[in-house]
Parts: sequence; structure tokens; C-alpha cells
Amino acid sequence: MVITVSVLVTIAAIALAWPSVGSSDPVVPSSSAQGPPASPEPTDPAATPVDRLARKVCKTVPRDVLVRTVNGTHPVRSGDLQMITPYPDYVAGGLTHATPFDHTQEVPLLMYGRGLVRSGTYDERATLTDIAPTAASMLEFDGFTAPDGRPLDEALLPPDEREPPKLLVTLIWDSAGADLLERWSASWPFLHELARDGAWFTNVELRSAPANTPPSHATIGTGAYPRHHGMVDEYIWINGALQKPNAEGPTFMKLPTLADTYDVAMGNEPIVGGAASLSAHLMMMGHGLAWPGGDDDIGIAREREYAETGGDDTADAWGLTEGMRPYFRLPEWVNDDSIDASLEAAKTALDQRDGSLDGLWQGHSIEQLAAGFNSPARSPYQTTLFEELVKREGFGRDRVPDLLYLNYKVIDSLGHQFSADGAEMADAIAIQDDELRRFVQFLNDVVGRGEWAMILTADHGMQRDPAATGAFLIDIERLSAAVEGAFGGTEARPVIVKARPTQMWLDTKLLDRQGYTVEQVAGFIAGLTQNDVAGVPGTQTGEAGDAVFQAVFPTSTIEQLPCISESTRAA
Repeated sequence: MVITVSVLVTIAAIALAWPSVGSSDPVVPSSSAQGPPASPEPTDPAATPVDRLARKVCKTVPRDVLVRTVNGTHPVRSGDLQMITPYPDYVAGGLTHATPFDHTQEVPLLMYGRGLVRSGTYDERATLTDIAPTAASMLEFDGFTAPDGRPLDEALLPPDEREPPKLLVTLIWDSAGADLLERWSASWPFLHELARDGAWFTNVELRSAPANTPPSHATIGTGAYPRHHGMVDEYIWINGALQKPNAEGPTFMKLPTLADTYDVAMGNEPIVGGAASLSAHLMMMGHGLAWPGGDDDIGIAREREYAETGGDDTADAWGLTEGMRPYFRLPEWVNDDSIDASLEAAKTALDQRDGSLDGLWQGHSIEQLAAGFNSPARSPYQTTLFEELVKREGFGRDRVPDLLYLNYKVIDSLGHQFSADGAEMADAIAIQDDELRRFVQFLNDVVGRGEWAMILTADHGMQRDPAATGAFLIDIERLSAAVEGAFGGTEARPVIVKARPTQMWLDTKLLDRQGYTVEQVAGFIAGLTQNDVAGVPGTQTGEAGDAVFQAVFPTSTIEQLPCISESTRAA
């Protein structure tokens, strides 16, 4: 397909004429219908095309969705283009949860600790940025300031009625967002029980998009949005190239975590450790030796070396990637036979769950789910690892508070296959809830009842089944092919460096050489229709000629958005 510059300019002009929503309208959830069109805006002959585009973006995109996008976007590291679909549609390369919409943004938050937490249900608005400063309050540590978060002190007893725990655990139920837990509410009775005994927050969100692993775990650790800590997606533009965020260890995270600051201030006396599946999970813990004055904190992961993405945890053993090894300490015992045996026992228990020992779970071969590692058997396996970590490394043995960061991953792994609506999720959540009960009892026995505390949350939510939501799926390959065809990209020199569900990195030098601009690419993508980029058959909604994006705009436009405050944009 060949498109002339004049046609592209016309398309860009069409992109500036998106339907409007009044900027004075109240903030609405992303899942809500957008309200009536606003009155036409008076023409400002002095306004530049960028100014006009910025105003239209503010009028077209629901404010919560736009704020999440801004909070999750770094002016240098993010893609050249930001792409926002209408709810519940998304750019699909699978069941992505990297959206700005409520079902992937809203998460649970539990604070638990006897003699420390004020039990109750809290409806105050909170975000993942509040976790690190709240943990600092629980430690009675005043040497940490969160750039974007606040301590949730309303859920803590007065300082003179509490003392710091011997062990503070930050526990992530990966992908177990509020929408998923509400959908399968009967599957987590023990978490319900802990919520009654602890502080349960009902109005918690990421408030940054895209909703995925590297940004959220860095936010949990730093108390900052990705716009400030720099871990904006599964890929980031840095040092003149597109890289995975942990390609060179933790060095790409721009800000210190609570653990970094606390450990150094305490002379590295606290034991600090993290056990998860991916390098990105460990960013909630910190930089280890990469932070000035830091030491080799314990790090345990399962990420496959040199995998194409940072989300590949199919390595054969617990370990650290080459990029992470210089900064963290991997205990020698992590791959002991006794620990590995727990996976085999968990697989057998999972197999027997339906009353028949036939190698199947919910009709799926357990062995075909990464030899059981990507089945719910992973949760008991991880619990065994976590327990051994606490016992063998001495967490919570003295009055100097230790910090432990843990991530249960299998809910996320299964969600990418079966969606939040899959019946498989009931078992996955129920088994993880059983493991929470087991781990809490373990901490009571080993560290001591009332001697430890826990903050439990999720890093993001899970995608719904498009058959249930009626979502239109944009085929990322067809989208990319359309852009390449329009702007002269070739297999040897493509225009697109990387296309992701919410953003796109472009070869701007190639565009410039061929006489095109990022703005023209934005206009072209904004004009694409369902017929142009239809994904999974049967998911098409509306008319074939309907536009598939709510807004597409250059990332640089964020600096001109009149509806976003300077404090939000400050890097």
C-alpha cells in the first residue's frame, strides 16, 4: 500500500477531529459510557496543531484513563506514540492486561499485623505508590520519602501503641486484581478472614498504565509512578536502544526503594530478600549492590537467560540472570532436592483434585503446563521455597526488622491462557489462598504470633474473556503491517522498532529521511478501522468502518495537555 504525504496530512487532520467529551464532565470510570459531545470549542487561530491535538485528547479520553497514561509514561523511555482504545477493546497479541481500564487497574490491598494494624475496612482512595511509605511507617523509619505516595497511617495504631515487627513481608498475588477476586469471591476464604482481622482497602488502583509487571513492582518499591522511576513497560528506550528493563540488572530503575534506603540507614544490618519468578519482580525490593552503600541482598528468580521477553520464567532451576547476578546473592540451597520434590507432591495433589489420578487438571495435561510449573502446583512449590528462605537465612530472628518481598506468579500465568473468566481461575485462587493460610501459620510458628506483619496486594488485574465483554481485538501484526506499508518500512529496515498494546517505538530517523513525522503516523493509526485490523474472528463489534482507537498521539504531546497538572508531568 502506497500513501502520499498529502493523504497522510488529511488523515492527521481527521485525527484532530475526534468526537469530544466536555472537559468539565465529572471523572467517570473507564468502563462507563463517555457522555454527550461537548459544545464546539471556539477556534483559536494562534493555536498550533500540537495544541489543538492536546485539547482534543483531553476532551476525548476519560480523565482517569488519561491520568493513568500520563503517570505511566516517561518522556524518553516510553514509546514515541501512545495508543488508547475505547473500553473494553485492546491491542491483542494475546490476553494482555496492559490497559488503562478499571479491570486491570484496580487491586486488593491488605495490611495485617497484630498490635500494629487498626482492623477495619477503608474506602479511602489508595494506589500502589502508598505501599512503600506505609511500610516505612510500620517500621517507624522516617528516612524515606515517596515521590508520589503517602503512608496509610489511618490503618495503623498510634505510634505509642505499636512497635515495629521483627519481619515485614510484602506479598504479591500476581495479576489477582479486584475484578478477578470479585468474580471468584468464594475461592479465597482465608484472605477474607485476614481482611476481617486486618486493614482492608476497597478503593485501590495502580493509577498508571500500562498495567504490567515491571512498572508495578518498581512502583511498589519506590512509592513513585513509572514516569519518575523509569520502568515504564516490558521494554524501555535507554542508551539509544530498546531493552528489557532488567537487561543490566537493577541499574535502570532511577529511584531508590524503601529497602535500599532503610538497609543503608541501618548499616545493612537488616536481612533483605526477595523470591519471585522474574527479575522485574525483585525491583520492589531494590538495587542490592547497585545502590551506593547497599549490600548483596538475597535474590531468587526463575527467569530464562536471554529470553526474548522479561516475562519468560521457564528456566529449569531457581537462579538469577547474568544481568542480575552481580548485584544480589543467590543462596546455594535454593535447588535442593527437598524443595524440588515439593513440586512433584503438589502436582500429584492437583491431579487428585477431581478425584481421579489421570495426569489432568481441569481437562489440561499438567505436564504440558511447563511440566506443572505453570499449573496451580507452582503455588505450594513457591511456599516451600519461601519457608526455607525464612528459616535458612534467619529472617525475623532479632529485633532489627527484616524485609522480605515475595511474588506468587501462577494466577498471572494462567490468566494469560484462560482469562479472568476461565473456570481454571477458581482453582488457582483457591490453592493460592490455601498457601496463604499455610504461610501465615508458618510465620506464627517460626517468627512468632504478633511478631511479623504483612502487606498483600496485586501488581495489576487480569484481562477478561472478549466473548464475555464484547471487546474488539486489534491484531497487533495487522496494525504493524499497515504502518509499515504506509510509511515505507521494509523487513530489513522497519519503521516500527516495537509495537506494544498501549504504545509504539518508531525509527524516527527513517521517518524523517522519508519525509514523514511521528504526528503523521499517529494520524494514520487513528484512522484505522475494524476492517483494517480485525483480530480474532467473531470479536468484531459495530461496523467494519468504525475507528478502533479512542486516541493516538505522540508521547511528546503529554507536555502540552492542558488537563494535566505540571506536578503530574514533572519528571
